[in-house]
Amino acid sequence: MLYNKNKIFSITLFSALTALCYVATFVMIPLPTGGKIHLGNLVCILASLILGGVPGGLVGSIGMGLNDLHFYLDTPSTIIRTFVLKFIMGFVCGSLFNLLRKKNIKSQKCSLVLFVLAFIFLATGIYSLYVYIVGGVKIGETLISFNMLVPIGLFVFMFIFILFGIIFLRKEEMFNYLLLAVSIATLVNILGEFVFRSVLSVYIDRMGWAASLTLSLSKIPASILTGVLTSILTIVIYPPLSIALDAKIENI
Repeated sequence: MLYNKNKIFSITLFSALTALCYVATFVMIPLPTGGKIHLGNLVCILASLILGGVPGGLVGSIGMGLNDLHFYLDTPSTIIRTFVLKFIMGFVCGSLFNLLRKKNIKSQKCSLVLFVLAFIFLATGIYSLYVYIVGGVKIGETLISFNMLVPIGLFVFMFIFILFGIIFLRKEEMFNYLLLAVSIATLVNILGEFVFRSVLSVYIDRMGWAASLTLSLSKIPASILTGVLTSILTIVIYPPLSIALDAKIENI
């Protein structure tokens, strides 16, 4: 929802959220796999819901992109991936949220999509658990294996989607729009992290494909767990935040 009543307020809010996104990315929990759970994605998603797809995407791109400059100057692919992917994540979330509201999609249809996504997570979770148990699968000469956190994260996502799909089945459409937009944007980010990291590591950091895939797979647990945390906190924070900002705009 891009506030047009007061451009100065909109610019100020955009700047504040960008700075907050930059700082929030420092709030992290390192994982033994080498990845980290952080709050930068949360601010990006909230900004996209408040300001719209393009401004929200820029908040995540600039905020988290500048943060990466502190840590990854020796791996330019990481910085490029963050600038591009976080914009895509915010753009998808904000644009989809506004589209669902404009089209006035019924709650039952939104819940059905959540149930389908839950089934996808169930299927991929079972397969990743199988790969973990057997010790990996070979693709050509490369052995692909998963950390135990991968199936755990996928199953957690599955239960969250089922739970919210049931809870919001008969709730107001707005809650379903919110959950669906956040869920799909989070899923785009998880898949994008894997694809972008795999490709950019090869063509920019000059890694081999085997090393690139191994690195990308090791980061999946962090992407999944960050997505779970982002989804839960967004559902809790956005409704009261939206009400407060709407009240503020009315008084300007």
